[in-house]
Amino acid sequence: MAQTITHNIDAVLKGLDLYARTKVPKAARVAIGRLGYDVAKVFVPQLMNEVFDSPNAFTIKSLNYKVVSNYEVQLDFRKDVGKGNDPARYLYPSTVGAPAYETKFSRYLHAAGIAPSNRYPIPVKGNLAKNSYGKVSQGEYSKAWTGLSSSRPKRRQKKDLDSSLRFGQSKRRMTGFNPNANFRYFSIPDNRMMNTSFRQTNLFGLGDGIYRAKGRNDLQLLFTYAKSKPKTPKIFPYQELVARAVEKRAEGTFRRAFKQALK
Repeated sequence: MAQTITHNIDAVLKGLDLYARTKVPKAARVAIGRLGYDVAKVFVPQLMNEVFDSPNAFTIKSLNYKVVSNYEVQLDFRKDVGKGNDPARYLYPSTVGAPAYETKFSRYLHAAGIAPSNRYPIPVKGNLAKNSYGKVSQGEYSKAWTGLSSSRPKRRQKKDLDSSLRFGQSKRRMTGFNPNANFRYFSIPDNRMMNTSFRQTNLFGLGDGIYRAKGRNDLQLLFTYAKSKPKTPKIFPYQELVARAVEKRAEGTFRRAFKQALK
């Protein structure tokens, strides 16, 4: 998202005497700080509310500004967030029109060897809890993450197989298998089950997705799998907004700051 936007204030400096010119650096620093604040905390949040569907407070407040010199302010979106997803990354596709940002949950499914690399989870919102903004709760992703992490069948030795146990009409092939514990959350497909003594396809006639089993008879589809990354249109041209704000407001903001510096 890096881009440099400049504005020339030579017209304001013409005819200034030596004393007045000594006040320019201070006035410029004040002006650039006010402009940075207005862009980061007023104009860009307004744009977010216009183009996004109920953006949360974290996203709205994600643009930071920092005055780095008398004549420069830097704007940057938050990144390297400990939990959740980085605004700098998930907002980028909407500024240029590109494939949607791959979330931490999706990257986990790939890194853990659960979902194939060309499958991307899409939430079934009707089966998931929502936050106050009407979006899928972060807790739902956390529970699915934890459930999938703990549901992987362990490799068994031949002596552990128990052919007397059954799952419907199919034999259970693992001693002590508990469907409530092992399959509270499960994925179809699940690449972790390749080359194990457990055969997922022998137990389920379900479509691809991530499921939650509640008790013995309640099964919910939580996520479907898309076969390609969803596309994000260019709906958040914030850099263009910044350029317009600088063009329209920089000179006036500097003149006011300069007038105050001369007092």
